[in-house]
Amino acid sequence: MLTGKKHTIEDDLLLFQLNEGSCYAFDSLYEKYWSNVVDEAYKRLGDKEEAKDIAQEVFTAMWIRSRETPIENLPAWLYAVTRNQVYKLLRKKERFVPIPDLMCELESADGGADSKLIQKELLRVYESMLASLPDQQRVIFNMRYQDELHPDIIALDLNLSPKTVRNHLGRALIKLKTSFMLFQFVMILFEK
Repeated sequence: MLTGKKHTIEDDLLLFQLNEGSCYAFDSLYEKYWSNVVDEAYKRLGDKEEAKDIAQEVFTAMWIRSRETPIENLPAWLYAVTRNQVYKLLRKKERFVPIPDLMCELESADGGADSKLIQKELLRVYESMLASLPDQQRVIFNMRYQDELHPDIIALDLNLSPKTVRNHLGRALIKLKTSFMLFQFVMILFEK
């Protein structure tokens, strides 16, 4: 449950109104619980902007859920959804292996000539994919993963909002991931 919060009769009334499509009820619940949800996500992530993004996801889920199934204990539900969204984000982050780390792993592997050839081809494909990104996405991506700058610092340096920086990073990662999956598929076809 969210720290110190208990489900109230007021919550029941607002949830009932939310189920009927009341924007006022949604706004009231949002105002009442927003900071608690952000705090709960922040405790687990240590990043205020990511915590705010999680809170947006949680309240979006509340809006959608309110039409399907009634929520009986709002603080407990918000806690559970926040926790699940945080875990989902952490799993997603773990899936991305920065190319420099992958290159170091290939260098340390004692694979002989094949390892060097794969490393060279991977580097060529990676550079080609980076070059295909829109200019601003490429700059932001390089600042994040080559210069290892935090998104908030990048936002300050480029005079952008942190949300814009995260959006560019997300789009770049999706494009690179898709391109690498295609590259892996082609490599598998050539091996056969």
